[in-house]
Amino acid sequence: MARERLTLDTVAAAAGVSRMTVSNAYNRPDQLAPATRAHVLAVAKQLGYAGPDPAAASLRLGRTGTVGVVLTERLPYAFADPGLVTILHGIATELSDAGNALLLVPAALGDGDSLLRHAIVDALILCSLAADDPAVAAAAERKVPLVTVGSPRLPRVPCVSADNHRAAGDVARYLTGLGHRRFAVITTVAGSAIDPHRPVFQERVDGFRAALALALAGNDRIDVEVLYATDNSRTAGRVAVRELLSRPHPTRATAVFAVTDILALGVLDCADDANVVVPRDLSIAGFDDIEAAAASSPPLTTIAHDLFGQGRAAARLALRLVAGEAVRAPRIAARLIERASTSAPGG
Repeated sequence: MARERLTLDTVAAAAGVSRMTVSNAYNRPDQLAPATRAHVLAVAKQLGYAGPDPAAASLRLGRTGTVGVVLTERLPYAFADPGLVTILHGIATELSDAGNALLLVPAALGDGDSLLRHAIVDALILCSLAADDPAVAAAAERKVPLVTVGSPRLPRVPCVSADNHRAAGDVARYLTGLGHRRFAVITTVAGSAIDPHRPVFQERVDGFRAALALALAGNDRIDVEVLYATDNSRTAGRVAVRELLSRPHPTRATAVFAVTDILALGVLDCADDANVVVPRDLSIAGFDDIEAAAASSPPLTTIAHDLFGQGRAAARLALRLVAGEAVRAPRIAARLIERASTSAPGG
């Protein structure tokens, strides 16, 4: 025989109080005398009643107290990429300080379906999605406040991001200023089965190459080769540059720009394997200024753009939108951090 469903009315009858008193015991404890609340909760526990259904309560209140973060990656990747971990740390910190919860939502399941349709959230933060990703349309259909981090830039949706194109151009200008004329750029394979399409990576490649094109105004010839890693990992960066570093010194790049520090650290590993001295034989620069960048040997030249602060800002915007406030995304500064992984060619 099926067990009778326990409700507020069941607890009220057993405790000899009104339904409102039971509700207040869970939702508005300040409205009850401590002894009355203790009595109600004791009766509820004896009956096996765990409290009001959170989903039903959310429907009544119109709020869930939860913000969803939509990722292009499979969830395990969220904890493997230090840059993404730092952004998520910022989001979680801001939400926690405001008494809200964080829900991680992968853009798609293995069968192509989306959890977005079922996620019970007050707002959604989209992290580094392409504008034509089906998850973007699915998020818009939810009719909840949206914020993006990195990309995409959508009409009337605040986007928290540094100017990746300009910042990557700063790296190119810095390296050409040192005297480099032969370059390699390391990025990931866009939209592969292993690694999702990340528009911010393409912005960095384009910004770097555009700045190099401007440097052609003089008589110097500047060569740039784009190499593709299978994914955004240290191992993939190491493999992607292996053939390049096997070439004779006069014919290979003297400087490598990787679109993330993780890939750049892989290049450092490969240089060590190949007995290529950094920065004398090869200068290496990355992007993001993750903690490992300063701790590498040699320390990595990179672009810093406050990933933790971007996470906090995105969460703050989402909560303000939920509250019905007008918002504007903050400007995110990006600056070149010069360290010992770069020097003049042969320096």
